[in-house]
Amino acid sequence: MSEIRLDLRVNGKKKTFTQDFVPFKKALDYTEQEDQLFKKYKKNKTDEQKEPSMMELTQFRANFVASLFDDQDLTGDVILNGLDTENKEVIMDIIYFRVLGYERQNEVLDDPKELEKQSV
Repeated sequence: MSEIRLDLRVNGKKKTFTQDFVPFKKALDYTEQEDQLFKKYKKNKTDEQKEPSMMELTQFRANFVASLFDDQDLTGDVILNGLDTENKEVIMDIIYFRVLGYERQNEVLDDPKELEKQSV
């Protein structure tokens, strides 16, 4: 079981939040809540906006990630205000790879021709 780790700047100081257990129910909750968020926009066909804004979707996801932690001081706003822009992908990494259980693909793909040469 991998630990979730968030390194944030809170009140000008670095603070690390960790969580080592995520109930399977959280994966179900995430998919259901995100689906409801998108359905909210698709129901009303007269609106020009057919899906949530990037801000609304990001806020939803930050709030969800905050809900994974036992620390009551951690909120979606604390994450969004304390996360460096260079690390913004950590929200989706937590959701995809820890909550939903997707597997990371190899970053470097081997050239099949090179692999053939090695096996000969």
